[in-house]
Amino acid sequence: MPSLQLSKVSEESMREFPEVDWSMVAEEAIKARAFELKLSRSKELQRALLEALASKSKFTEKDALEFGRKVNEGISRELKEKGLL
Repeated sequence: MPSLQLSKVSEESMREFPEVDWSMVAEEAIKARAFELKLSRSKELQRALLEALASKSKFTEKDALEFGRKVNEGISRELKEKGLL
């Protein structure tokens, strides 16, 4: 079983809240990060997640297009600021 090394600051924070099950917190964080990594690698998983989210959404196609335009504008602005565009 792998072990984790924590900074002294983290250890002190954990001691400050002894009522918290820190093993469970660490396990959940590891599971979440592993899912993020799997999601970033799998287009099929990305599509399934987006479809699941969309099926419960009240977002209209018009809302989605507007949101997409705003995201694109933000990305363009950021790339221009960095001199990449």
